[in-house]
This record gives sequence, structure tokens and C-alpha cells, in this order.
Amino acid sequence: MTNRQWHPDNIDPVEELSYTPLEKSYLKTQAVITALIWLGLMLLPLFLLLADEFDGRNLIVICAEAVLLAAGLVNLSILPKAYAYKGYAVREHDITYRYGIVFPKTVTIPFCKIQQVSIRQNPVSRMFGLYAVDIVNGAQMLAETVIPGLTREKAEEIKSLLIERTGNESK
Repeated sequence: MTNRQWHPDNIDPVEELSYTPLEKSYLKTQAVITALIWLGLMLLPLFLLLADEFDGRNLIVICAEAVLLAAGLVNLSILPKAYAYKGYAVREHDITYRYGIVFPKTVTIPFCKIQQVSIRQNPVSRMFGLYAVDIVNGAQMLAETVIPGLTREKAEEIKSLLIERTGNESK
């Protein structure tokens, strides 16, 4: 085992990686989930209409519904940009996943730190035939990373690769 010094010029920055985008139908999945959440939130102010002795309840309900509708539309309009930013990259000794447009995050997990890899679906992603790969690592603060929006074949391929590389890295 060696411990040679690395020079910053020889290190590939994570910002310059070529990220593999998620499936296009993942954007539809996110739009459906977001719309369902906002519709659920828009039902809450309607309970104020049940209050008999509350003056001005109609005005409050109308204002709350207008604010929630505007926020939901803004959220739906941001989804394409958030989708375009998301992606993953597999390198020789690690996997990197980036996400977030308001607060961008890039998570890099060395293969030697991976403890568990699994594949899952939620009801909405099942409608679109998409899967997510859950990667559990040994970190305290960020114990699980999820790479969503993958086809079954791609999810199985990533899972197999990670399991294989995890075994090779620990030797």
C-alpha cells in the first residue's frame, strides 16, 4: 500500500464529471407527486368553511387557496430545471449523485463505504415503470442516498456494479 501525494491538477473535480441523466418519465412522476401534494394541501383550508362562528372565513379560504395554487404552479414550473440538474456518475472508486437547484448538493460515496444496496418503487413510480436505487453507507450524517428515476435494467445494473465493486474495494 502506498501513500503518494496527489496534486490538485491531477484530480478530476466532481463538478466536471459527465453525469448520466435520469429517465425522462421521472419528470412526469415528479409532476404527478407534486400535484397530488399541492391538491392535498389545498383541501386543508376548506375545513375553515365548517366553522360556523368564524367571521371572514370565506375571504381567508379564498386567499389561502390562491396562495397555495400560486405556490403549486411555481413548484411545477421549477420541476423541469430540477430534473435537468439531477444525475449520477460512476467512477473507478466511487459513485456520485447530484440534485437540487435551490440548494444544490453533490454526494460522492466511495465503494469501500457502501454497506447496503437495494432497489425500490413507490406507487406513482410503479405507474411509470421506474425504480430507485438506495445506497446505505457508513456516514453518520448522510446514511442513505437514493438515485431515483431509473429503469429496472439500469437499476439492476447499478446495484450489481455497486455490490461487485464494494467486494473488490474491501480487499
